[in-house]
Amino acid sequence: AGQGGGRMAKAFYDMGYTKTVAVNTARSDLNGLDIPEEQKFLVDEHGEQGAGKDQAKAQAAIERKEQEVFNLFREVFGTNVDRILICLGVSGGSGGGTVNTLIKVAKKYFTYIGIEDVDERVGVVASLPTAGESASPTVAKNAHARMTQLCGLAEKGKIAPLIMVDNEKIKKLYPKLTVKKFWKTINNTVAGLFHVFNVLANKDSEYTTFDATDYDSIMRQSGCMIMGVTSVKNLENETAVSNALKKNLEKTLLAEGFDLTTATGAACIVVGGEVIFEETVGLMDNIEFGFDTLAALTGGAMVHRGIYEDAARDKLVTYTLVSGLKRPAKRIEGLKKFLK
Repeated sequence: AGQGGGRMAKAFYDMGYTKTVAVNTARSDLNGLDIPEEQKFLVDEHGEQGAGKDQAKAQAAIERKEQEVFNLFREVFGTNVDRILICLGVSGGSGGGTVNTLIKVAKKYFTYIGIEDVDERVGVVASLPTAGESASPTVAKNAHARMTQLCGLAEKGKIAPLIMVDNEKIKKLYPKLTVKKFWKTINNTVAGLFHVFNVLANKDSEYTTFDATDYDSIMRQSGCMIMGVTSVKNLENETAVSNALKKNLEKTLLAEGFDLTTATGAACIVVGGEVIFEETVGLMDNIEFGFDTLAALTGGAMVHRGIYEDAARDKLVTYTLVSGLKRPAKRIEGLKKFLK
């Protein structure tokens, strides 16, 4: 939904998740998305110029198009669907204004195809604005109000999961990204992390398997979810994996300020090459220590574990998933300083 959400959805589409629909009030934004035309939905009640940051305007328009959106879901998604993720920028008119109706239609669609537990199958990937963008009082007001509302839905278990992509944090993590690479890097990283978990949850391991049931249980947790990936150096150091996991949670592209002890579910997957697994002395103990560290950081949450061998790799990589988190109140309330 919206320009930012459209870019995110396109990143998923490029990785093979072709059951994608782009919704916008501006034709120009849809024209810029390289997905099939029949998977684009223009909410054109007010012409084709967009909602102009007016979320109420976009919401009123999409509500009158609810059945048409449902029909498009039916045409594009089919009946073999596990989960629907709604991607948006919370400060925009189209994204923030259409998200509630899209959540409603997504749940209605799951009911239509005979799937229960609809609240646990509709998630949201929400992008927070940069400080520069938030200098506009309208942007800050939109972002604060929409993010507060979405956090409330997540904490009540009405959507799952809620993932926050913090564009201001990404600017600081990647200060030298070019304009052309900035959005692509963000979107491909978030979609790529989902893709890794999707693939590994359906892959056998001769060591420890992170299976689809484990993955599903984490995705169903009410509250917010964060994800991360880090390479491990100095493999023979007993704290190497543990330190990498901590770094995972600090350097994630997702919003900071979460209290990890509020987590209700977590996963850690370690992927390494054959030579590493064969020749690194004490590596199993180091990995186990890393798993235990994640359990301690998350206040004793259930930590699902996975160890996978990839012959093509010459390094050890850890992937982390933590869900059921309470909202990062400081980051969200920080948007208020831009309000007039």
